[in-house]
Amino acid sequence: MRQIRCGFCAWLLALLPAPVLAAVYKCVDDGRVTYSASPCGSNAQLLSAQGGEPQQEPQGTLTLYLRSDHSYRVQGSVNSQPVEFVVDTVASSSTVLSQRVAAAAGIRSCTGLGIAATANGMVRNCVATVPELSFGLFHVNNLLVTILPGLNVDGLLGMDVLRHMKVEQHGDVMYISN
Repeated sequence: MRQIRCGFCAWLLALLPAPVLAAVYKCVDDGRVTYSASPCGSNAQLLSAQGGEPQQEPQGTLTLYLRSDHSYRVQGSVNSQPVEFVVDTVASSSTVLSQRVAAAAGIRSCTGLGIAATANGMVRNCVATVPELSFGLFHVNNLLVTILPGLNVDGLLGMDVLRHMKVEQHGDVMYISN
């Protein structure tokens, strides 16, 4: 397995607040997989606590193909608002949304205001909790994300989400599964 790196993404995300480590629960309801910081149903399975290693369980696989711009992208949504995520597998990466997508998804309040250095100069960023984020087969509830104005993509899907899944790459194909 080869880890995908985005030099600009790594440089940018190194300046963003680190994700808060907490318990992660997995629920499967009518074939829909949901991840949450709190038990998401009577069948909630504790995957990790305080950053521990998640348990892996094969169940469905999302297949992504390398694009001509050397990125893997996946269609998803934030609060039912369509989003195209760039998959960012840098070990310390957190999920980031553009300010445009955050506004369209109804995210109105931010905390933890900060400043990030980007290719376009210094910009203010903030952190917000997203009630629901989905991509492919996967759903995440109450995810802490960074909102970044001027981001030239809808969002970056970071390892704060992907670390709870199995991510493999073979050639120009990436597989994400439980």
